[in-house]
Amino acid sequence: MIIRAQDGDLLNTKSDQEYFKKVKAFIVAWENGQEYLAVKTSGSTGTPKTILISKDQIKASVRQTAKAFHLDQDSIFLCNLSVDFIAGKLMIIRAIELGAELIVIPPEGDLIDSIGRHKYLLTRNMGKNFFAFVPMQLEKLLNNPQAIEVLNSARAIILGGAAVGENLLEKTQEIKSPVYATYGMTETVTHLATKRLNGDSPDKYFKAFANTKIKLDERGCLCTKNKATANKWIVTNDLATLKKNNQFQLNGRIDGIINSGGVKLNLNEIESKIDKLGLITKPFFCFGIADEKLGQKLHLFIEDSLKDEALVNHLKTELPKFEAPKQIVFVNSFLKTGSGKIDKIKTVNAYSISNK
Repeated sequence: MIIRAQDGDLLNTKSDQEYFKKVKAFIVAWENGQEYLAVKTSGSTGTPKTILISKDQIKASVRQTAKAFHLDQDSIFLCNLSVDFIAGKLMIIRAIELGAELIVIPPEGDLIDSIGRHKYLLTRNMGKNFFAFVPMQLEKLLNNPQAIEVLNSARAIILGGAAVGENLLEKTQEIKSPVYATYGMTETVTHLATKRLNGDSPDKYFKAFANTKIKLDERGCLCTKNKATANKWIVTNDLATLKKNNQFQLNGRIDGIINSGGVKLNLNEIESKIDKLGLITKPFFCFGIADEKLGQKLHLFIEDSLKDEALVNHLKTELPKFEAPKQIVFVNSFLKTGSGKIDKIKTVNAYSISNK
């Protein structure tokens, strides 16, 4: 674990670990005036690429987040995300730029074990801490009573990197601190919109940050710009519906639509319907695989070593005819991108190769 005090002093509890050496090098480079960040995109639906983001864009993003969540020098930032990607880098930079304390633990590490005797730093700063997780991390934490105490010390908890499933959405009600789903990407220098998930009045839609403009292109995909994008429009592949007061609803990705037997199917919508049925507790995703008769055949991939042969029939009775997966593939372990997201393309390719 690395702890950075408000005055910039660094405490590295495991200085021999390569990950912490990388984190320390990143902190030192930023504090020494690094003008650009070379950041990798996630590669969750294609080939990852590296883009350059200016210091002005990054500082604009920091100001947006600080304003949205009322963060300042009294906050403690907990970075449990990989420093190889924009989300982890920005958690560190936010603390430095705001003159706040920072705690860094490895993304794959157990939060409570990693913090250990330093847990009091968070619990005594009740209501002022800022946490960021991917959904899988938060789901794991909610199974640990000691973690609940730490989570309840946050001013805000943000989730990104993947969709929040129905099971986790329900569990967020166990947390007293506000929990938000975020919308953003590497090109927008992390999040530009949030949606409150828990509490008495959860949000129905995402709301863009102040001074952020949004619109739809001719495909119905969301476009956005603000100071963090250098006031240049970023065109996404996310289908959306615009609502009043700079709010929007996400309707899946345009590249998540397949044509199966002449019927266009939105994979994101189907995944959401399957999730709400509660029949599958393990990670899963839908994918269209080339088929001679249908053009694309709807497959359901489930990360589970135990096959449930009856699941196809269960789904056929619960879902509309064309939305019921034609085939279910059980995989022991999904392949992941460098940022920890499910790499759907590589997972599907590995399956396809093994079945040739």
